[in-house]
Amino acid sequence: MIPSRLFTPLVALSLLCGAAVAQAPVPDGASAPRLELSTAQKQTIYQSISRTQKNNAAPTGFRPAVGAPVPEAVTLAPVPATIADLMPQTKGLEVAMVEGEVMLVDPKSKQVLSVIAKEP
Repeated sequence: MIPSRLFTPLVALSLLCGAAVAQAPVPDGASAPRLELSTAQKQTIYQSISRTQKNNAAPTGFRPAVGAPVPEAVTLAPVPATIADLMPQTKGLEVAMVEGEVMLVDPKSKQVLSVIAKEP
């Protein structure tokens, strides 16, 4: 049995821990919008961006992957209007070509939403 002088601090500590967990921030990946693109749409984007964007080397420690935060060293550009007109879900997003892959990026969170590789 727990003595009453230990019980009160234990309950208080439990409540504080529960409140801290309840107030923990939502991971950034959960707040980023979802991007649904067909294979044909991805290849249209790849072809367009690969013609207009410089292929950049990845900064040290960065690998293009969905959900990854984009380092400051990666130069982002708005998705071209022609692509946004064809695929409204890309409107307002940013794009970069890194290591031969096209990344679509959420401009607010700077998280990678899609990585598009060249089709063989």
